[in-house]
Amino acid sequence: MHLKFGLTLMAGCFTALLIGAAPGPLVTAEASKVQCQNDLEQFEQQFQTLENISGPKTVNSVLEPLNDLEIKMSSSIRTAGLYAQVHPDAAIRDLAKNHRQAISKLGNEIYMSGPIYAALKQVPEPPNDPDTQRLLHELLRDYRRSGVDLPHAEREKIKTLNDELTMLGQTFIENISTDVRYLALNSTNDLAGLPADYIAAHPAEENGKIRISTNYPDYIPFIRYAQSDEHRRQLYVLYQNRGYPANKAVLESILAKRFELANLLGYPNYAAYVTETRMIETPEKIQTFIDQVAAMARQRAEREYAELLEKLQQIDPDATKVDPWKASFISEALRREKYEVDAKEVRSYFQFGPVRDGIFKLTSELFGVTYRPWDTPVWHEDVEAYEMVENGEVIGRFYFDLHPRDNKFKHAAHFSLKEGITGRQIPVSALVCNLPGKNDEGALMEHSQVETFLHEFGHLLHHLFAGQQRWSYFSGIATQRDFVEAPSQMLEEWIWSKDALDLISVNAAGEPIPNELLKKMTAAREFGEGMRVCGQMGLAALSLNYYDRDPTDIDLDEIMLAMRKKYSLYDHVPGTHFYANFAHLYGYSSGYYTYMWSLVISKDLLSRFETEGMLNKNTALEYRAAVLAPGGSKDAADLIEDFLDRPYSFEPFGKWLNGK
Repeated sequence: MHLKFGLTLMAGCFTALLIGAAPGPLVTAEASKVQCQNDLEQFEQQFQTLENISGPKTVNSVLEPLNDLEIKMSSSIRTAGLYAQVHPDAAIRDLAKNHRQAISKLGNEIYMSGPIYAALKQVPEPPNDPDTQRLLHELLRDYRRSGVDLPHAEREKIKTLNDELTMLGQTFIENISTDVRYLALNSTNDLAGLPADYIAAHPAEENGKIRISTNYPDYIPFIRYAQSDEHRRQLYVLYQNRGYPANKAVLESILAKRFELANLLGYPNYAAYVTETRMIETPEKIQTFIDQVAAMARQRAEREYAELLEKLQQIDPDATKVDPWKASFISEALRREKYEVDAKEVRSYFQFGPVRDGIFKLTSELFGVTYRPWDTPVWHEDVEAYEMVENGEVIGRFYFDLHPRDNKFKHAAHFSLKEGITGRQIPVSALVCNLPGKNDEGALMEHSQVETFLHEFGHLLHHLFAGQQRWSYFSGIATQRDFVEAPSQMLEEWIWSKDALDLISVNAAGEPIPNELLKKMTAAREFGEGMRVCGQMGLAALSLNYYDRDPTDIDLDEIMLAMRKKYSLYDHVPGTHFYANFAHLYGYSSGYYTYMWSLVISKDLLSRFETEGMLNKNTALEYRAAVLAPGGSKDAADLIEDFLDRPYSFEPFGKWLNGK
């Protein structure tokens, strides 16, 4: 049940074959299978040794060997989790899924081990060693939360449920990743409104049809620019139904088993179980937070919706509402008219290659590091590998798998592969996105895609900078779950800074984005934020309401409709089933509120940079040291206070939301 072993969504047997391996060809499924088996046998032997510790129970005899086992198992399960999502070889993807299940099962057994729990209770807290004291406290808490104190029959049932949930979670995510749907168009006339480079990238196939996929690089521009309302509607319906109907039964099973698990552990529901260790503390406080933020945003959202409807009625006088597939298209038209911002012009300044290199330059200037290619095997020819260097020393390594392909993870995510342990190993990450630019460094990106890229890179920085820990438990992004998004959300703000954009943006003539265009973009930026916040609160309420009750009588569609009606300004489109492709319903369970909770905190953290300078290196280095580097060795509230010299506040968020 521990974060590293049992509950990590983006995790990672292939450690010896990939991480730190010498350059060479891609591994085979057979070689990987042998390595997986060897790894499992080693982990099981170490587990047995831990269960049979004799003599005094000390930091050296108990915590150190447990730490060693976690380091090895964490790398193994995390790399398997990555390969299960991105590897081009189906045999290796299947092997990775099976290995991840096996490691997760073993991890659950470790955290249900009575002998290890008994040994931990006998370890005396070392004086003047707050990290180890904290580790002991949190390990004992996690063991209790795993059900180690329960009778044998209940412990066995918990083990079974955890194993089943691992398999169900993998199935839920895989059903989304593999379900790519296509809209077939008859001619280039159906692409009217799309940028020229998009049209060129979608030639007719042998049957004369032009296929538009539900992958992000296809979907986002089409839903924003395509003039055909009917084709936008059709693609929207395809997109909202990914994973359906298969994932309906899978999600129902996940909800039922998580509820049963929570009850066995003494909690009224799964939401109560997961919030116990988070900043927000209880499901009731989540609901209060959701309703407070939604109320704060509602008036602004209604004004924005009225503007959209007024603009739509200029095109269609009979329109009485804005359907969700119209929203991006009408918003874009409104921005062009009211703010004189044309997203097609904006995207001309964001070429994939310069954006990637610019993010390197930006974060180098802020955090005092540099990047260089890392000569190492990769799992696909599209994958790039880099090293992070500080004062001539490699302090982290990472992979970029940034472009879409068949059978690959369809969203954007950071995968922690290897925790950084002082004096032992360097942290390793992978960034997985679906951005334009495959075989074309000049491929144009939407400004929102640049934002996504920078957001996920923020997670990568957090993991690498927090990779100087003695205890694996605290290494990397090991902070409280509802703080995890705050550093990445704050980093998004740099795509609105002219100094930063001078490093990232460049058009075909070699010019960065002009200041006048940026001013217009900034003026237009805030439009739609009220509706977005309300929409996010609707998603947060959806995730909470699926998990804060007995799921026996839950109707997934009924709750989805109720949350849409309560929080969103857009009507539900009949025949769509968003919950089937809402991947966070597995990984975040009841905790999708995290994104808005973290945004509140990120606005507060940003206040120092706004005062002291967005490219102020001293501020950035203080932020790195106070907020990122400690990993999980402190509570999130303490990290924030260390940087701001005061407790965190909702005031900056409130001012932003009210346009002040």
